Amino acid sequence: MGAIWDSVADFSTNLKGKSAIFVYSIIFIEWFFLWRIQVIKKHKETLVNIFSYVIESLPYLLLGPIVILGVMNFTYEHRIFTLGTEWYVWLAAFLLLDFGRWFIHFLGHKIRILWCIHGVHHTPKEMSFSVTVRGSFLGILLSPHSFIWLPILGFNPFLVLIVDTICRVYVVLEHGNEKVIGKQRWMELFFISPSAHRVHHSKNPIYLDRNFGETFSIWDRIFNTFQTELDHEKPELGIMNDKLDPSNLKSVQLTLWKDLWKDVKGAPTFIDKIKYILYPPGWNHIDGGKLAGEFRKEALDELRTEEQKTTEQVV
Repeated sequence: MGAIWDSVADFSTNLKGKSAIFVYSIIFIEWFFLWRIQVIKKHKETLVNIFSYVIESLPYLLLGPIVILGVMNFTYEHRIFTLGTEWYVWLAAFLLLDFGRWFIHFLGHKIRILWCIHGVHHTPKEMSFSVTVRGSFLGILLSPHSFIWLPILGFNPFLVLIVDTICRVYVVLEHGNEKVIGKQRWMELFFISPSAHRVHHSKNPIYLDRNFGETFSIWDRIFNTFQTELDHEKPELGIMNDKLDPSNLKSVQLTLWKDLWKDVKGAPTFIDKIKYILYPPGWNHIDGGKLAGEFRKEALDELRTEEQKTTEQVV
């Protein structure tokens, strides 16, 4: 098995290298285009995106072959089934991996310590392909769980790595700038469009914690977390944290952790300290705080009231 897993490691390295070249190429091409048409204004954010990717990649380079491929090696050797490479196996792997991404993404918004990792990706105030690579230096603790367990079901690790790369390329494309790529409601029946993903990246109360899917929209529809972009509600990108500077690398990487530590340190009981770590962002020990669901409900109620008034005026 050693020779086989040496081949998997080499394949993984080559695949990541080629996909990184492709991703960086389209990021540069888009950035140059947006700069020429004077759409991008916050150039420091683009630099922070790139440096965040470099920081996030270091743990993968150091630990990836041991941790990620190690888990895949172990699970494949103890697989429940042995699957081939037929087209339906590829499709099943794609669907399961995308659901894994949805689930890990969902947890990244619902558990505060995981939000400290995932929230880094939500900090930019302008959308572009480069936002795709803005990640936390601890990203290796969260993202790989969407695919490293698939071999236990019998999916060949080579197949899993290829499918994961395809998913990642699609994710890059859905971060397109809103002034270049508008609404695509026609594709949202099955897929997460750039418009739907902008909704996910916005801090408008009505859009909070919506559209966790990364390729297919079916998971959000099944779990009632899908929200199309409304004509009258332009997405305001970023997170609800006034202390965080999206153009400062240190602030982007550490502010959410500092806030968590401050809350844990100030919690009066051990149970409250644990709750700050495991409960959703926004929770507090004083009155329970105001979570995303409450913000969204208030916004929806206000929208319905306005629509009702408009209808009454027309009548």
